[in-house]
Amino acid sequence: MAQVPTDMERSRKLSALWIGYLGWVLAASTIVLLQKLGYSDISTHQIGIFIAAATLAHGLGWAMVTLGWDRLFRFDPHFVLIPNWFFFAPVAAYGFYAVGTARDLMLIGWLMGFFFLAGHVRFRCVLLTACYYMFLYFALFVIMSRWHGHRPDYVREIVRIGAFLTVCIFLALLLDRFASQKAHLKESIAQLREKDREITRLNERLALFVSDPLVRHLAKDEGRTLFEHRRTKITVFFSDICRFSTITDTMEPEETAEQLNEYFHEMIPLVLQHKGTLDKLMGDGMMVLFGAPDDMDAAEGAYRCLQMATAMRDKLRALNHRWAQKGYPHALRVRMGIHTGLSVVGSFGSEHWMHYTAIGSQVNVAARLQQIAEPDQILISRATYTLVAEKVQVRDLGLLALKGLHQPVHVYECIDLHAGDQPQRIMDEGPGYFIWVQSDAVEASTLRELALRLGSLAEIKKESKK
Repeated sequence: MAQVPTDMERSRKLSALWIGYLGWVLAASTIVLLQKLGYSDISTHQIGIFIAAATLAHGLGWAMVTLGWDRLFRFDPHFVLIPNWFFFAPVAAYGFYAVGTARDLMLIGWLMGFFFLAGHVRFRCVLLTACYYMFLYFALFVIMSRWHGHRPDYVREIVRIGAFLTVCIFLALLLDRFASQKAHLKESIAQLREKDREITRLNERLALFVSDPLVRHLAKDEGRTLFEHRRTKITVFFSDICRFSTITDTMEPEETAEQLNEYFHEMIPLVLQHKGTLDKLMGDGMMVLFGAPDDMDAAEGAYRCLQMATAMRDKLRALNHRWAQKGYPHALRVRMGIHTGLSVVGSFGSEHWMHYTAIGSQVNVAARLQQIAEPDQILISRATYTLVAEKVQVRDLGLLALKGLHQPVHVYECIDLHAGDQPQRIMDEGPGYFIWVQSDAVEASTLRELALRLGSLAEIKKESKK
């Protein structure tokens, strides 16, 4: 049973038919021009018959495509042979005959019309169609010559037919070669597109395991920046969830994994938002670099790191409130350590596996600051504080001896960032309430409405005590 043609197939075939009809119209226009210039003795009724036959052939071909009858002819893989052989071939033969004395001049014109219809048909189909054209022409020539009482010059016509077929063979070979190259090119492009889709999918998955800055550097300069070891001033951040092992002992593994994934789901975007490089996740801990592999001014890196740390602390408070509503038995509290100094950054490992990180005593300082921090506390070294002193509110903890370091480190606790450098907010929690408002993200009308609601609650509380 013939299949119903798709809209795309029907549109392609109708376009081919219109292009073919345009070829016949152009050929007829050229014949008329030659007649006006005196190069052809073709009569007006012959031109009329030619145009009418071409129009009729086009109409029949259009009807076949519109009604889907062309799908009944399975021997034609390229469709165009059907209108060529059944409809346009007699038109071409009659036109070739009717040109009269200008037939030799119109040879290439007819070939152009023929190739308009041939489209992307391969060599064998083109040659068979050309032979069919000449067979119809020769039959028409003999019939018309005898009809008018003329004696046909068979030698001359056979030579002309031979010349026509020779040109057809030459052009058909070119067309066949072009079609072969086009098919090969089309196949190659399809393979390249599939490879590109595979690479895109692989990069999307790779980005889940490798930090975004590393992916960008791998994509340019063949990743040379990542494989070179260089000494540069960076800010190192460490964070760790307090008593996490104790918490996991009181929860089911699936519940622990869900809570930990939700925690990282909120924290990692803050790393990317503040232009940090996620070095690694260590169980429930994080290590983040600012200033590598992307070059960054030391003061800018230190301040971005503090912005990230305070944003993480604020986000965790909101998360704990959400988890309490879900019935999680424990709230998570995080301690953080930040230090700025010269470190060696680059890829370390073997030819089978490598990891981009920073090494040196400065990394150890940040790790030790995180270890001695209290829950929800952000500790920074003097090296970091001096870079952001005007933008941060701190509490001076003095010189502290850190494990594994020979010299004490001057430590500060980061209380908050100055209001001028960070959106103003109200954040507080206690028995029965949790408040977190960022004034720059809320409309003034909403703030007034919240104030009225709080005032109403206070009045209700006051009345209830009377």
